[in-house]
Amino acid sequence: MSEVDLANDLTIASQGVSIGLDQDGDSLSVTAGGLTLKTSDSTQIGIKYGTTIAGFSGSASYDYTSDDEHELGFDTSLTVVGVSLDAGLDWNIDDSSFDASLGTGYSAFGLDGSATSYWDIDDFGYTGMDIDAGYTLNLTDNVSLRPNVTIPFDDDFERGDIVAGFSVNITFGTE
Repeated sequence: MSEVDLANDLTIASQGVSIGLDQDGDSLSVTAGGLTLKTSDSTQIGIKYGTTIAGFSGSASYDYTSDDEHELGFDTSLTVVGVSLDAGLDWNIDDSSFDASLGTGYSAFGLDGSATSYWDIDDFGYTGMDIDAGYTLNLTDNVSLRPNVTIPFDDDFERGDIVAGFSVNITFGTE
């Protein structure tokens, strides 16, 4: 029987710099000017650069994992009228393995959702899917609360443990 795990996150932003704490994977990230440094249970240190041009978003990342392996990642996304299409590719240099993700999502009137599938490129196999949903409630101009839920499925389409939580965003000053 699947369980429901609780994982909350907090983001504090000011003057173009943000700090994020996430219980899911015990993640800590610091972002400034498109550059993100992070650490988590699975990543000893990671660096990522991302940018957006005319609705297209893209990023490149490097992670030194907790297994002492090196991973490169490339992600891209296109968002038009609240609907997004996302694709990603990760290369574990030490294992010479490739993984990919493909997803779609929507966002309108504070309500959002997405479905992302995961693939093992080496074995050309489906490895799972995540379905996410949430609603952003703007408490003030600078504080928002987003209850959210993630339902994972494995490669046999068996449902895993549901992850539910609250995302809190606090902004100081101008962005």
